[in-house]
Amino acid sequence: MYQCRKFTRRNLLCLLTIGVVYLLLDHYFNGEDYGDNREKLVLIEESIKSLANQGACKMPSLPVDSPEMLSFLKDEPPIECGSELQDWVTCEVGFAVAIVINMNVLMVCIFKNLAPQKAVCSIKPEVIKEKGKITCDYADILRQSDFKLSFGETTRTAGSYTLQASDFVRAKCWTDSRTERWQGLLIGIRQDEQLRSRTSWNKESALNVLMLGFDSLSRNAFQRKLPKAYKYLTKYLGADVLQGYNIVGDGTPQALIPLLTGFTELELPDTRRRMKNTEYVNVYPLIWAEYEKYGYVTAFNEDVPNIGTFSYRLNGFNEQPTDHYMRTYYLAIEAYLSYYKRLCIGAKPRHKVMLDYTRDFMLSYRPSTPRFVFSFHGELSHDSINLVGVADTDLTNWLVELKKSGVLNTTVLVLMSDHGNRFAEVRNTLQGKQEERLPFFSFTFPDWFKTHYREQYDNFRQNLDRLVTPFDVHETLQDILTLQTLKTKQKPAVSRAISLFDVIPRNRSCADAYIEPHWCACLNWQPINDTASSEEVFRSAKVIVDTINHHTERHRGICALLTLDEIRWAARLQPHEGLVRFKQNRDTDGFLGDFSSDAIRVPHDMYQVKLVTNPSKAIYEASVLHDRTSNQFRVKLGDISRINKYGEQANCVYERDPEMRKFCYCKDDH
Repeated sequence: MYQCRKFTRRNLLCLLTIGVVYLLLDHYFNGEDYGDNREKLVLIEESIKSLANQGACKMPSLPVDSPEMLSFLKDEPPIECGSELQDWVTCEVGFAVAIVINMNVLMVCIFKNLAPQKAVCSIKPEVIKEKGKITCDYADILRQSDFKLSFGETTRTAGSYTLQASDFVRAKCWTDSRTERWQGLLIGIRQDEQLRSRTSWNKESALNVLMLGFDSLSRNAFQRKLPKAYKYLTKYLGADVLQGYNIVGDGTPQALIPLLTGFTELELPDTRRRMKNTEYVNVYPLIWAEYEKYGYVTAFNEDVPNIGTFSYRLNGFNEQPTDHYMRTYYLAIEAYLSYYKRLCIGAKPRHKVMLDYTRDFMLSYRPSTPRFVFSFHGELSHDSINLVGVADTDLTNWLVELKKSGVLNTTVLVLMSDHGNRFAEVRNTLQGKQEERLPFFSFTFPDWFKTHYREQYDNFRQNLDRLVTPFDVHETLQDILTLQTLKTKQKPAVSRAISLFDVIPRNRSCADAYIEPHWCACLNWQPINDTASSEEVFRSAKVIVDTINHHTERHRGICALLTLDEIRWAARLQPHEGLVRFKQNRDTDGFLGDFSSDAIRVPHDMYQVKLVTNPSKAIYEASVLHDRTSNQFRVKLGDISRINKYGEQANCVYERDPEMRKFCYCKDDH
């Protein structure tokens, strides 16, 4: 016989609450917040189509020294890790020794690139001098998965230990008297003959690819916080910085997945952890796998494993994705971090661990063994807009080391970021939102590449100010292989991805590049029909004419003073409404946006004006910046274009000052 229990209103409310919570949890872990991926993809494509008639991209003018942006900056204290003696053991790249006979003199010479190098772990001589004999137990750190590791068999020695089974090893050491002990995790490039003898399609001239990324650094933020590195990169290494590189989605995965695969996450097999029966990320067509087919040795390195690009929301890799892979080390070191000083691992700043490992990877193989490495550092910049500044000197020194070692003679260096700063106080400014969409991205090519592939490099230079996306960079990485293997490249009639070695159209729009409106940093054109009654248009036209007259002032004896005749056309450039109103994501995966933000102050307007001057009847077109705070209008001379012929109007300055021809109307000739 069943017993019936009388439920009170409180019991029923409790049960109802439990039921709702259960349904929500089930929906979160097994369902979708806003339809399935196909529906989201359709929404995104419809959003992109809405930009079809917006016209060519006009990037905003975002000053590096904007007072509004500088107000968020501060200097962080330098990283102080302590004496190097606190680390008893170090792993260093060993160099090949060769005997050279020259002029009847026997010399022992060290050649860094003559033979394969290996990482040898040994006790520091100065530590032995201070503490006496030291014995160590070494155990390799072995990857089990992206979330688990194990330790190999122990090797006890008072001598050196050569890395073979892993790039990472745990060392436990003690003095002869056993009164002092030390332990730590060591890192280097293991001795793997199978990798070192990998066959390349071309052992003489293969071009290495070295990519180093920093999380959350806009193009401007890189210049503000890493000024020494930026100067050395651009002035001394001759790097080419992309001025129109625009993100195509929110956060690191939506930046790196298109860059590394050529697809968006929605277009690839589902790899999300919270969904049932989904794939591992190995299913993605990652670019390094393509390089491995041509004999490249590969590496993928990323710190902060708890927020890894492919393991935070996604399932990670069931098999190690590249030949060398730092995730195993970063999983192991987490248990030790609380024993070290701020941002340190022993006596070394944590960011230097990745820099050194990346450098050693490039130095540890014969020049005839091509290498592809992508290292991505997030700890310093992911949660702070200021902390990355502490790495400026170390990053600069790293670049200097690469140059001196000769690595850059055979390597394309790609120094980049995934997106700009995303913090609330910065994101609540218009320039902060725009900078988030414009990350730092640069390429440094060897001099011989610029000459040997002159047409491709000339095209690359033309594209520096064009609208560029991660899809285009992926196509460029594919092209590096295509150029070297002399394969015929198949070009589709219409494609969202254009290699930077091909010419990107000047009139490319965000719709052409597959960028949604709220991620598009390009400015909208808003035509001003009643130019006669617009004070802003009149003041813009006046400052254009005044700037021309100021420029011709030194030739006033022969060049006439120009006056405004008529304004033929004007438009105001403004950010897309979606960009201004974007607040945050409204779904777990970052595919759909919340557009409830409407309190952003717009500090600048940009006007474009077409006008005619007297007495020359010259037609000029120029972009004018209106600073709303100071109510000032400014135009750069280089932004003023003359769009009709000047013919013989400027004969009087033709020889003495040819740059003045489009501005000067000669008095005596008319």
